[in-house]
Amino acid sequence: MKGFLGTFVICLVLCVIAAFLFAGLLVSNIWADIIAIAFLLAILVTVLMNQDSRIEELEKKIQQLQSEKESSSEE
Repeated sequence: MKGFLGTFVICLVLCVIAAFLFAGLLVSNIWADIIAIAFLLAILVTVLMNQDSRIEELEKKIQQLQSEKESSSEE
């Protein structure tokens, strides 16, 4: 959850900067748009970061299994 909140704050800041740059294009309530977009971006980034850590764990397990298989085949 701590990682999600950090990601959410970063996305919120980036959305605020983008909103000030493109304020003429936004018509509705700007703060509601910014918070909604930042929330969606934070969810996306958090999911991708969690998948990355899971992939790294799986790679370590595969390397461990391969090394165990190689050592048992040598015997």
